[in-house]
Amino acid sequence: MAMEDQAQPDSEMPKRATTRTADRTLQLFLQVVESGAPQSLSALARAVELSPSTAFRLLSTLSSHGLVDRSEEGAYTVGARMKQFAVASLHSDPLYDLSGVHLEEIAELSRESASLGTPIGLTEVLYLRQVGSPSQVVQAVGWVGRTIPRYDTALGFAMDGKVSAEGYSISRREDNEVDAVAVPVFSQRALIVGALSVSAPRYRTTIEDLHRYGRLLLGHGEQLSEELGARLDVLRERGYYRH
Repeated sequence: MAMEDQAQPDSEMPKRATTRTADRTLQLFLQVVESGAPQSLSALARAVELSPSTAFRLLSTLSSHGLVDRSEEGAYTVGARMKQFAVASLHSDPLYDLSGVHLEEIAELSRESASLGTPIGLTEVLYLRQVGSPSQVVQAVGWVGRTIPRYDTALGFAMDGKVSAEGYSISRREDNEVDAVAVPVFSQRALIVGALSVSAPRYRTTIEDLHRYGRLLLGHGEQLSEELGARLDVLRERGYYRH
């Protein structure tokens, strides 16, 4: 029995090696996806602490499945197959699909950038969709696909259900030149599945503007939640959408 017990770890070694390879491959893939710009082999290898030869081998596997692309200059970007998966996923998501009309109207009426955020784990927010205002040259745009902390951000507060008595959350951080206001969006089960927000450069934004944007967002957050199947009477009992 003792000899069998000693032999057992050896039998697990191929499984562990396979798991380690899969983990490293996923780390490389996530680095390509989250970088937002073409990445060199050396930069990717450093980021995940792999040798360039190992990183190249794993990236070649990802490339063979269309998950990453390699340019003639040797830079890596998200591949066509991954983009196909992303599009299919988004269009099957009612939150993404239904939010479009609301974001367009919010951007038009606020004359600022309107965004839809969704939670990533417990600590981050993903910008899932964004619409800019055609009437502004300087805007807080270009954030789709990027993440921000949930802590001390308007979107994060809204997703945590931390709204003011007025029903929305406002962020005016000294270390950020962009102010924001957000409201939560609820599912049929009355769970927060995302948040709508307006972001604007501070130099042209007053606190009164933010409250005006908040009231605008409340109406659209309520409508979008109802379209997703949420019962407004239940949400109001919990202190939301009492405007």
